[in-house]
Amino acid sequence: MSIDNDFRNQILSSVERFVADRIVPRASEIDAANLFPADLYREAAALGVFGLWIPEEYGGIGPDMVTPLLISDVIARVSPSFALIFSNCGDAVTPIVNFGSDEQKRRLLPGIAAGTTIPCFALTEPGSGSDAASISTQAEEVDGGYRISGRKMWITNGGIGDVFTVFAKTDPDAGNKGISAFIIERGAPGFTIGRNEDLIGLRGCPATELVFEDVFVPADQMLGDKNRGFRIAMSTLDEARLNCSAMALGAATGALQCAIDYAKERVQFGKPIIEHQGLAFLLADCAARLTGARAIWQRAMTMLERSRSREASTIAAMAKLLSTEAAMRVTTECVQAMGANGLSKAYPVERFMRDCKPFEVFDGTSQIQKLLIGRHLEKYGLPEVSYEEIAALGIAAE
Repeated sequence: MSIDNDFRNQILSSVERFVADRIVPRASEIDAANLFPADLYREAAALGVFGLWIPEEYGGIGPDMVTPLLISDVIARVSPSFALIFSNCGDAVTPIVNFGSDEQKRRLLPGIAAGTTIPCFALTEPGSGSDAASISTQAEEVDGGYRISGRKMWITNGGIGDVFTVFAKTDPDAGNKGISAFIIERGAPGFTIGRNEDLIGLRGCPATELVFEDVFVPADQMLGDKNRGFRIAMSTLDEARLNCSAMALGAATGALQCAIDYAKERVQFGKPIIEHQGLAFLLADCAARLTGARAIWQRAMTMLERSRSREASTIAAMAKLLSTEAAMRVTTECVQAMGANGLSKAYPVERFMRDCKPFEVFDGTSQIQKLLIGRHLEKYGLPEVSYEEIAALGIAAE
C-alpha cells in the first residue's frame, strides 16, 4: 500500500518546515550534548509521521514505504542523528504491524503512532552482530509463557524505549530455525536498561545495552509463531537498508552543499576556490558519486515497493553498499575541500562525516552487502533492468 502523491507532498512540505524551523537550530546542540531531544520527538509525532508505518485501523495513516524514506533523506541533510531517531520507529514497529496479533496491534500501535510509545528492535548482542543466527539470549518455556535471559547491545533508542521486540532462542539446537520474537515492555521485572554507548557519530540517538535476567513473558506476548523469529527479523532488513541509504545520502548531500557554498565564498590566490580546477574536480567527483548512488537507491525503492522479490532484495543491498560508501567518501572530501575549517565544529561537515561512518556498519556492513550480492550473482546472475522499471524509476524520482 502507498499513500497518494498529493498527500505525500503535503507531509513532506510539513517535514521540511519542521526541519527548517526546529531541527536546524538544534542540530549541533543535539550532537554536542549527546542527549535525546524528547521535545522534538513529540513535535514530529504531532505531524503524524510516526503513523506512516501503521494502518489506519490502528491509529496510523499508512502503511507506506516510500514517504518515510524520503523523510529520512530530508532530515538527514541537517541532522542524521534525528533522522535515525525518527526512522528507527519504522524498523521497530514493522514487525508488530506485519506479524502481531490483533490484540497486540490494538494495544501498542496507537501509542506508537501518537509518539507516546517509543518502539525498539532488539536483535544484536555482544557476540552476535552480522551473524544474527548466533544470538545467545534464551527463552525457556514455563507455565503460562517464557523466561528470558540474555543481553542485547547497540539497541537504537533503547535508553528511552517503551516497548521492545526481543529475539531469543526457544530451541537452542536449531540454529536460525530456533529463534522466536517477543514483545517486552519497559519496567518488566528483571529487565534492565543498561548503559548508552558513547559513539563517534549519531550522538543524541542512544545505542543502548539491554539486560534480561529471568524475565517472564506471557505466551500471548510472543510475536508471530514460535521458532519463526529469524524470518521476522530478516523481513525488516530490506527497508532498513534503504533507510540507511536514505540517511547516508541525506547527510552527504548536506555536507556537499555546505562545501560548495564555502568554496564559492572562500577566496585564495585572488579568486573563489571553486574556480580552481583542483577543488572544482574534487566537488564534481563528489556530486557524481552522490547522484549515482541516489539513482540506485531510487531504483531499489521502486522495485521493493512493487515486489518483495529476491532481485529487489539484492538491489537493496547494492543501494546500501553504494550509498553508504559514497556518503563516507563525499563527507571526507568535503572536509578536505574546506581545509582547516572542515575540521572545525563551527561548520557541520565534520559532524556529517562522523555521522556517516555508522551507516557503513548498521543493518549489515559493506562486507555483508557484498556477500549477499555475490550469492545472488552465483545463483542467478546479474539482476536485469527492464524498460518498464526505468519508466517507473523516473516517476519515483519526481
